[in-house]
Amino acid sequence: MNKEIRTAIIGYGNMGRRYAAAIRSHAIDGLRLTGICCRRDLVQQEIRRLYPEVSVYGDEAELFSHSDSYDALIIATPHREHVRLAESALLKGIHVLCEKPLGVSMLQAGRLTGIQRQSGAAFAMIFNWRTRPCYRRIKEIVEEGRLGRISHVIWIANLWYRTPAYHRLGPWRSSWRGEGGGLLINQMQHIFDIWLWLFGMPDAVRAAVEFGKFSEIAVDDSADLLFEYENGLRGICITSSGESPGSNHLEIHGSRGKLVADQETLKLYVNEVSTEEFAGREDGALTGIPFTESELDLPETKEEYAAILQNFADHLLKGTALTAPASAGLAALEMANGAYLAAWLGRRVEYPVDRELYERLLKQKENAQLHDETMPV
Repeated sequence: MNKEIRTAIIGYGNMGRRYAAAIRSHAIDGLRLTGICCRRDLVQQEIRRLYPEVSVYGDEAELFSHSDSYDALIIATPHREHVRLAESALLKGIHVLCEKPLGVSMLQAGRLTGIQRQSGAAFAMIFNWRTRPCYRRIKEIVEEGRLGRISHVIWIANLWYRTPAYHRLGPWRSSWRGEGGGLLINQMQHIFDIWLWLFGMPDAVRAAVEFGKFSEIAVDDSADLLFEYENGLRGICITSSGESPGSNHLEIHGSRGKLVADQETLKLYVNEVSTEEFAGREDGALTGIPFTESELDLPETKEEYAAILQNFADHLLKGTALTAPASAGLAALEMANGAYLAAWLGRRVEYPVDRELYERLLKQKENAQLHDETMPV
């Protein structure tokens, strides 16, 4: 492996611009920007002005016809293009770093696992929340068993206020035909990823999802989810993109105490004895368990996206473990697909989801929106 990874970017919107600037500024050791793919002529002119040494490709066909000019591809395009682009890159042995979500459905995205395995190329997700000190500390505490047997997880996540103007930013945004969904397939991918990272895949989900509650859109912008685990753990997630000021509040309750994360503040409550032990006492019928409370010190948050890019480079050059492998993207997508399916069917849905059924119902949503001229597409 060379000491520098020649890197191309496809998609030059907000995120593509961010990644290009980070690599060009030499903030990422080991990555060198060699190509950018963008369809718009005016933006291509801008790229040539800002990055005169970088090759500019007008479409994906041109990009992949020059695949010997780069070693890795960062995918920062609309959702529905992710699977196709990742597949094309992996089949050529090109390493892939993909924006969330991995795709819009498990039936489409699921085939990437075998393709990556056959290609031997690296495949990672841009799940930048995994780099946040708060969640890394929570993972340490959970894995150390300091909370004992975890019984409940409650997460209120309505920190993404989106106006109607946001939903009109592009014809593909906030639509079944474009993004393949709304809040759950977009912003909530971060929450689903951290949830899975901490607690693993649920066994089932029940969902109360509202579509167009806060804006005139066909897709979801509010959801109350109940995740069920065979070991007795129950998880409640309340989310929306239409409330402000919002919250990012996580509580994890266990037999030995609880963790409370509010934004980037983390508090640990430790019981003097576990709930199981205290329950056996004859003198504890009307008393609570004594506990200690402490606010945990957290290191300063670093630039999250730069951390993901650096990890990707370190994986390719040094063999460092990926912060978020592609399997994490597939799992977060499955969480979303299950929640949508539970909402559409009006019943409890078990994981793994029925991929064919989900694909069929998603197509119905796309077709219904196509023929409803009053609803934004």
